[in-house]
Amino acid sequence: MATGHTGFVKKRTGLLLLFIVFLYALIVARLVYVQIINREQYQKWGTMISTRKIPLRALRGCIYDRDKRVLAVSIEAASIYACKRELEDIPRTAKMLAEMLKEDPKVIESKLRGDKNTLWIAKRVDPRIGREIRKGYKTVVKRKVGNVVKDVEMRERLPGIGVEYDAKRVYPAGPTASQILGFVNAENKGAEGLELTENDLLRGIDGSMVADVDAQRRVIPEAMRTTVHPVNGKDIVLTIDLTIQQIAEEALNKMAETYHPESACAVVLEPRTGEILALANYPGFNPNESAKTDPAQWRNRAVADLYEPGSTLKMVTVAAAMNEGISPRSIVTHCARTEKITGGKISCSVHPPYMSGHGAVDMYKIIQHSCNIGSAHLAFKLGSKKLHAYEKAFGLIDRTRAGFGCEAVGYMIPPENWRVMKLANIGFGQGIAVTPLQMTAAYATIANGGVYNEPWVVKEVRNADGSVIERNTNSAPRQVVSRQTAAEVTKMLMLCAEEGTGKTAQIEGRTVAGKTGSAQIAKPRGGYESGEFIASFMGFVPALKPRMVIAVVVTRPRGSHWGATVAAPVFKEIGEKGLWYLKVPPDAPPGSDTTPKPAGEKKGLA
Repeated sequence: MATGHTGFVKKRTGLLLLFIVFLYALIVARLVYVQIINREQYQKWGTMISTRKIPLRALRGCIYDRDKRVLAVSIEAASIYACKRELEDIPRTAKMLAEMLKEDPKVIESKLRGDKNTLWIAKRVDPRIGREIRKGYKTVVKRKVGNVVKDVEMRERLPGIGVEYDAKRVYPAGPTASQILGFVNAENKGAEGLELTENDLLRGIDGSMVADVDAQRRVIPEAMRTTVHPVNGKDIVLTIDLTIQQIAEEALNKMAETYHPESACAVVLEPRTGEILALANYPGFNPNESAKTDPAQWRNRAVADLYEPGSTLKMVTVAAAMNEGISPRSIVTHCARTEKITGGKISCSVHPPYMSGHGAVDMYKIIQHSCNIGSAHLAFKLGSKKLHAYEKAFGLIDRTRAGFGCEAVGYMIPPENWRVMKLANIGFGQGIAVTPLQMTAAYATIANGGVYNEPWVVKEVRNADGSVIERNTNSAPRQVVSRQTAAEVTKMLMLCAEEGTGKTAQIEGRTVAGKTGSAQIAKPRGGYESGEFIASFMGFVPALKPRMVIAVVVTRPRGSHWGATVAAPVFKEIGEKGLWYLKVPPDAPPGSDTTPKPAGEKKGLA
């Protein structure tokens, strides 16, 4: 009996031992699996639980005008988020956050009840609000102090609510230069304008910091360690002059109060270098509140929109003809107001005392009185291939590379397909589509002695410490017409401004060279819109020593469509205030005779 019991005990003991060995084997196997086979996965899991990777945002570079005045800068901002699994009383939390953020509690509560675990409540708000939320919600409780019950102010932390500090993009000048600068999106990436085209330079490279956290995912300060330092974005200095930009925008806004156009733009160039001093668009928008504006207002029309330039293009036709050896004083044709040609009829807009036509016209009269028939005959003398070559040399066909990124390509059909009527049309500014910036550069060519400089807007790229990384200059200039031709065309433009269609552009004490334009708006599928025009004025001041080339283009003005009444006064205001700001001395004192005469004539004769 005892022997049987002993055997039973041994058997049970052996089974128990085997079971324990089996358990230890399982534990060892599990340890081998965890510590050796699947070691990396569990290390990552442990690290994920005990540490937190905190992004260190790179500071976006600043954008400055030519005098280092700030146009775009990043400032500290706070973003408020919620960790849904840590939230306790959602309605109460929403109420407290709404009071601090000054928002609707229902809107906050709907965000807190979102599907994701991490919920963004507000992005890039005042950092003082972030600090208040971190301190906790202010609450007043009654506490007994001795025998007296007093109200005691306390701070109550909001469970599950966190604050992350970031940078907010700010545009100190508000709407000024808004279409040039553009704006950034919620991820701090460029969305429009130079913020988009220069995003790679401006944005920089984000870093990160790894920190040990406690059971509530709060950072343990002593255990923080930086792993990757952020590299801040580069600063960009523009050719834009903030003051001239403001002058141009104010002049457009003033014009719009009278003529209520669909849109308008003004471009100001430095003719010797091609630097863009101002590029204004109407209507504008405030990039600080871009989400509240119509996206159509973000468009930089001065470089992105094509239009038929109309009579302002006659300057190119005249310059090309003179450069090819045609005398500026020779009679080109006789204008009888209308003229039938193969494929159609040419008409001139006439004003007293030329109601029956402009009569015998030379190049001076073509510019002074804006004679379509005379321009068409110059085009006939040049021929399609030569005229096309000059249009291209003046920069009117190829895309400009000014640095905006949204620049349109000028358009006209190949010269071998021009019929007689097409050649005539292009001679006086129809049948070719260009941008306002391209036309400004063409007039700058005449102002610069016949030398074309491609316009440009980014002057320098700098490190955050101010050291210059890259300094831009104008691209290789090219001689389009001779200096003599440019000088003679300048006289024609001066005569237009003093005694012709551009008289409303005159500036007291200054010489002005310029040309008016009034062009019908082309339909996408051919023909022109009835009663819809683009009024324009192009020119430069002072005429003989130009400091500014100014182009004004106004689309669909109401009440008048003439360049002389709508656009020329804008030119005058920009030129007058701009020259005063640049401290350019007057060059046409009262009583002096600045009326230009054709080559070979002397003032006071004829």
